Amino acid sequence: MARSKNSAADESGWRPPGGATIADRISAFVMLDAMGNASQAQKCLRLALIGFTNAEIAEMLQTTPRVVAQSLYAERKKPRAAAKKGKK
Repeated sequence: MARSKNSAADESGWRPPGGATIADRISAFVMLDAMGNASQAQKCLRLALIGFTNAEIAEMLQTTPRVVAQSLYAERKKPRAAAKKGKK
């Protein structure tokens, strides 16, 4: 008997990218609320690290996937810039 995509996700816990459940979204909103005055870029990075797609992040933060992509790029670039300053 062939399994549907949903039954495979239910048994293994694995979901394809972009398959956030309602529980995932509620948890994300609780996390974002706890972040307080964090920048949008920091929120984007945190959401990306836990597996949300750029489109899902954009929907949660009421922006576009392109803005999310740019925010992630800028936020991921920061540690390298800070590390280079420390070496000089």
